[in-house]
Amino acid sequence: MSVYNRFFLQQDGQLNPRILISAGPVLRVEISVPNSLADLLTRQKRSIPPPKTGFALIDTGATKSGVDKSAISELGVQPVGITSILTAGGRVEQSLFPAHFRFPGEGMDIEFSSVLGVDLREHQVNNQPIIALIGRDVLARLVFIYNGPGGFFTVAF
Repeated sequence: MSVYNRFFLQQDGQLNPRILISAGPVLRVEISVPNSLADLLTRQKRSIPPPKTGFALIDTGATKSGVDKSAISELGVQPVGITSILTAGGRVEQSLFPAHFRFPGEGMDIEFSSVLGVDLREHQVNNQPIIALIGRDVLARLVFIYNGPGGFFTVAF
């Protein structure tokens, strides 16, 4: 089992739980076209778009993982369906997109047949965009510990 700990430190190196509260449990992520589309582009001798990089926020309230609609659209990925989801603001229709997530710091890759297309364009951590939400569909495969008083979180897979 691989274990990843993310500590939030002040400039003096001390743990600071307030930083975790502000940033949330985030992991570096690369979003790319799904493998099937990459294979098709390769067979057609077309270039594969470079991945979009940013942060993925672990969202225990999300049943299904999501990707920023503008990021996945820039990759040229077309929606594969629509679903109705319940949000804090009520029921909404969301497009579904196939996608590939790579977490370079953890050595984990996930191929999704569909993730929600969500609007994350206003969300950032340390001037880096949040481009994905990690929902319970992924958390079901992991151990996730949020240590608020300690100012860190742990992911094990």
